[in-house]
Amino acid sequence: MNKILIVIFIIFGLQTDWLNETKKSISETDENAVLIDSKIAEEKEGKSTTTEYKAGESKKIKVEFTHTELMDIELNFYEKNGFILGEIIRGKNALLYKRKRLENEPYATLVDSRTYFKTETEGIKFIRKMNIYETDETNDVRKKLNKLEFETTNLNGEDYIRLKEKFDRITKSEK
Repeated sequence: MNKILIVIFIIFGLQTDWLNETKKSISETDENAVLIDSKIAEEKEGKSTTTEYKAGESKKIKVEFTHTELMDIELNFYEKNGFILGEIIRGKNALLYKRKRLENEPYATLVDSRTYFKTETEGIKFIRKMNIYETDETNDVRKKLNKLEFETTNLNGEDYIRLKEKFDRITKSEK
């Protein structure tokens, strides 16, 4: 029984080590990043701004989407030596319905998501979100969201591929 507990603590400790290192690397990138490029794409109901930062071997791509009152979201990608370390998403994302939205249904979701990868086959995602209704004040919903615990999901190689494809679509569309 003691051997099993020791193995569990070792595995948990190893996961905590790489996760803390990844968070530290992302934090250092945020602190030391220098602006490289910024592009604004105007659309009739909003705009998107893509900003690229560099800090040594690390790169940060920040994408901000602002479209009407329905969407105001920020995506941050962190890359080091061609490997995507993580993605942090915060903001309001519009909900799309295939039919007319009913009065008692939410029009958007407030999201706080943090994805980290150790390798191309191992990662973890922390997410919390709340629906926003017509009568809600966004700042009040944000305060409630910040009090929620994150849901945790272990990620695999397919998740990394999807994140890499998303990253490539965003960075290629801006060139």
